[in-house]
Amino acid sequence: MLKRIRVFSGRDFISILYFGLVVLGIAYFLGNGDIVKFYSTIKTMLPVSESWNTIKQLISNLQTDGSLGATKNKELYEGIVLEYFPRSLSVIATAFLLAVSFGIAKGIFDYRNRYTYLNFLGTGVTSVLNSLPDFFMIIVLQWVIMIHFNFIDVFGHDQWFNFIFPGILVSLYPMMYFARITFTALASEDGEMYIQYARAKGLTQRLVIHKHILTKCMRSILQHIGVVMTYVVSNLLIVEWLMAYKGAAWRMMLSINRLNLSIPLSQPYADYPEIGLIVEISFCFVLLLLITQIVSVIWQNKYEIEKRNIWIRITKVIVQYAFIWIFVLFIISYLKVGY
Repeated sequence: MLKRIRVFSGRDFISILYFGLVVLGIAYFLGNGDIVKFYSTIKTMLPVSESWNTIKQLISNLQTDGSLGATKNKELYEGIVLEYFPRSLSVIATAFLLAVSFGIAKGIFDYRNRYTYLNFLGTGVTSVLNSLPDFFMIIVLQWVIMIHFNFIDVFGHDQWFNFIFPGILVSLYPMMYFARITFTALASEDGEMYIQYARAKGLTQRLVIHKHILTKCMRSILQHIGVVMTYVVSNLLIVEWLMAYKGAAWRMMLSINRLNLSIPLSQPYADYPEIGLIVEISFCFVLLLLITQIVSVIWQNKYEIEKRNIWIRITKVIVQYAFIWIFVLFIISYLKVGY
């Protein structure tokens, strides 16, 4: 136990030291050799007092009015979140289920056909799609639909099925990522004795993969569930904005755009900045990522041979996301009218 602690602490120290050196290096080059001048410029551009005042104002609104604020039309932010976030949740749930289920299936297909003529449809396709930027795939598929299948109503949110196509677009990159993770996990088990023993018993390749290899690899695969959800949420911002799907991500981008007074349509909202709404929607997304990571930890524990204290791991995840939320809130607090 002590050995584990020493190794972990040493690795953390090296990581922190490396990160510190990178930051100092960036400060040195951007500050033309004067690190102090660089940090003075950053402090002037991003005054902590301004950020703290914004946060205090939000807390004051919550204490006095029970809300972080209201829009120009006197709509409470909480009502807007309850209206828009379920739409995004439909897309997120669709994309996440597609990415995980088809990602595992694609990873198994890649593994089974890695030495056959179908390999170009396996690892070949996965590698190509993984190397393409996710927004590029989304835009290309959107153009294909608009040009060749314009009879399909894929824009807006009015129809009950409008969440399906955005869900498919959002799932593409996470799906390929999860396929690569699954393939790598399965391939790492090649040559193990339990696989040779299972094949010696006359089990088919399908049974060997599904009953033995996949079960053994499931814990390492499930470690990446949180990353998949992160990709889904990040792609959601692009898809909702490009497809005019009025979900929470679209509404948050609209609030940010309204802070930019160089856009004529933003002028009427100059006295009604929706910082509180951006905070609430961001909190929903961070909370969703936290829940996904906790579920991932619980699933991983199910496949562990040597069970560890799951509550310690869950607490660690909660603390990590608490720091992430503080960082996100800190960034949002610098948003202001006329940015």
